[in-house]
Amino acid sequence: MSERKFITYRQEFKEDAVRHYLQGGKSYRQNTAELGIKDAKTLRSWSSKVGNGKSLEEGRGKAKEARRGRPKTKFSSIEEELAYVKSERDFFKARYKAKLGHDREEETKLSSGKSNLPLCRC
Repeated sequence: MSERKFITYRQEFKEDAVRHYLQGGKSYRQNTAELGIKDAKTLRSWSSKVGNGKSLEEGRGKAKEARRGRPKTKFSSIEEELAYVKSERDFFKARYKAKLGHDREEETKLSSGKSNLPLCRC
């Protein structure tokens, strides 16, 4: 089994490579061969990022959104904590309903006798 080696390019090199591609009339393959870039797809993705106004900064290892795993324990405000607890509650409600086919509130009403269903007088 072969090991993959990831090549990391500096942001300045990426910018220079994209500038070189845009100014010259050469293809992606020709530019990658001249600059020593491993694959033409790499240069193509850099130039599309620049064209879309995105940064060429390395994104590997930087989380863009919350990760799964341990629950959050420190919050910057009480509103953030309340929103977190509400979303957690809604998640578990949906899981309960998916598993059992009905809401927990309906079950508690039925078991406590506070149901809106008419009583049977047989």
